[in-house]
Amino acid sequence: MMRLFFALAFVAASTAVLAQPSGEGQSPWQTFIEGGVVHQIDTDLDEGGSYSATRASIEAGLAFATGPRDSIGVSLGYTRDDYRFDGSLGLAGRDPWGSLHEYRVSVPWRKGFGERINAFALPSLRWSAESGGDLGDAMTAGLIAGANYRVSDRLSIGPGIGVFDEIEDSVNVFPILLIDWQITETLALETGGGLGATRGPGLQLNSTAIEGWTLSLGGRYETYRFRLDDDGAVPDGVGEEKGVAMFLAASYRSSPGVSVSVLAGLELDGKLRLEDSNGDKILSDDADPAPFVGFAFRARF
Repeated sequence: MMRLFFALAFVAASTAVLAQPSGEGQSPWQTFIEGGVVHQIDTDLDEGGSYSATRASIEAGLAFATGPRDSIGVSLGYTRDDYRFDGSLGLAGRDPWGSLHEYRVSVPWRKGFGERINAFALPSLRWSAESGGDLGDAMTAGLIAGANYRVSDRLSIGPGIGVFDEIEDSVNVFPILLIDWQITETLALETGGGLGATRGPGLQLNSTAIEGWTLSLGGRYETYRFRLDDDGAVPDGVGEEKGVAMFLAASYRSSPGVSVSVLAGLELDGKLRLEDSNGDKILSDDADPAPFVGFAFRARF
């Protein structure tokens, strides 16, 4: 299933709590918790059969503000993906994987330089494996880093880069456009600030024209690799899913630090791949456009 759910750039999740400077009289300690569930509806595969998936995730973090624009923290997360394959042909006929588990830890750091430059770094470790898979062979490391320049009170922009080790594959390097553009009083374009944590660059257009609500249109590219069960269809093999997710979301702020969201969208150009334990291709398949629906929550204290 697409790794969309926690929508817009991995940066957003673990640094969301860090984006709020500690004002006078406020504690320098801040925490956040966020999570939710998304379901991808049954989708046909080109070589025959179909698949569906449900994802549930939870993330929590703690940060300490060392200055008005400076902070360091730690976040912990867990995600479970449950796949169901139907059919007797192609990749679906192999019933390649079932329940996947991902554990992650990251250490977000943010610092301001002068009056206009804000830099951040987000190193992380992840363990991604099917139930019964060897977590020792499922660990990967990654880093997202960048800096933006405050052009005006309405626009900050700058470059970023993501570097992720991949299971039995080459390092994945991708550029990120960091932008926070308040186009009008109620319309903004941004990287990050989405519904949680994941990898992959994306952009999101937000409208706050309705009091208490944020309506969002977003898109992102995502890729996910994981270690397979020791006793499954391909013992100790590797699974992979890629796709481009487009979504609409509506978020309601029940209090200044708490919001709940519902979302719906479509994953395009979906690709599934099954590899042996050395990362050599066994089978691959393309998926039809896949609709999905879900909900999320976020609380900051």
